[in-house]
Amino acid sequence: MTDVTIVSEKLEQAGAVLADYDVDAWITFGRETSDIAEPVLPLLLGEDFVWPGMVLITQDDERIVLCETHDADTIRSVGLHEVFSYENSLERVFREVIESIDPDTIAINYSKSNNTADGLSLGLYRLLEEYVDGASVEATFESSEPIINRVRGTKSDTELKRIQCSVDISLEILETMRNAWRPDWSEADVAEFVHEEVESRGLSTAWHADVCPAVDAGSQAEWGHAKPSALRLPEGEVLHLDFGVVYEGYASDMQRLYYRPVDGNSTIPTGLQSAFEDVRAAIQAGFETLRPGIQGHEVDTAARETLTDRGWPEFQHGFGHQVGRNVHDGGTYLGPRWERYGDTPTKDVLEGQVFTLELGIETEWGYLGQEEMVVVRADGAEYLTAPQTSIELLEE
Repeated sequence: MTDVTIVSEKLEQAGAVLADYDVDAWITFGRETSDIAEPVLPLLLGEDFVWPGMVLITQDDERIVLCETHDADTIRSVGLHEVFSYENSLERVFREVIESIDPDTIAINYSKSNNTADGLSLGLYRLLEEYVDGASVEATFESSEPIINRVRGTKSDTELKRIQCSVDISLEILETMRNAWRPDWSEADVAEFVHEEVESRGLSTAWHADVCPAVDAGSQAEWGHAKPSALRLPEGEVLHLDFGVVYEGYASDMQRLYYRPVDGNSTIPTGLQSAFEDVRAAIQAGFETLRPGIQGHEVDTAARETLTDRGWPEFQHGFGHQVGRNVHDGGTYLGPRWERYGDTPTKDVLEGQVFTLELGIETEWGYLGQEEMVVVRADGAEYLTAPQTSIELLEE
């Protein structure tokens, strides 16, 4: 079912963005999109295509859909697009529409670095080339990546409200887990409890449930994307969770730390407290650097150097990613300029984007990973929840 509110808001954004980039038309082209997803379609259409179909947005704010007859009625009934249907030939209908628009530039969905802007398959690209060559237009293709970065990345009011709800629910579930935790629980038991809480709310985890939540029980845990194991948390060590849910199509992603006291002594060891504060300082340095117009790698550097200046090794991942419809939502990346990240760390941060801020260190008490979610405002970053500024205790 079409999410009318989201599609309407995103269509409004798209017309303005095309004008900013002086692009005459933006084409999103897909087929059998329930099998081969086109990441833009949930934002601009809210429905799948069975047979080949297109969404065309023009600089004059026309919202056009070309689709096979059996797809047309559902799309037309929503009332957000002008729909042109076909039975035998998409090319014929396309030619009529594109000649009436007569664009000089057409943006299409390909990117070397951003998965959310790379939804056009090679086969459909070749087919689109043939369609344009056969029409009476002189148009050149360019990547729609800058457009998608703006339309997908800049969250509308509705999107921000849903992300905030996802954040709040995730923290509620984690607090419920902390209060219910028992010393005989394994990593797998913690994950099972969290899954039951998610299911009781009719939600899903933000990434594959086998590894969401990630649960690391103390210094012997295999932290990262490993499945929760039979390992139990020893006294005097730290339980680390990485977790998020999806609420009405929008994700959250946070990490939290909990300490199991020794013989009921709730005092956090001095070394553990110091290490925790080092991680907090690095995250705060990135938070204070994050603002519109700065490039992603500059934010990563601020956090990375704060941690290494305090004597810890450099973390081997980026500092933060965008969150939205997916837990990793493409676009500008708060990471180092490593080849694996392409050019995403050199993209500008924009107002309205939502990011994680995350890093961790390995210690004798376990992995001290922290992750917060923030939204970028005109004057800097704003936490979507109070950050974890102390290690929570697990009561036996």
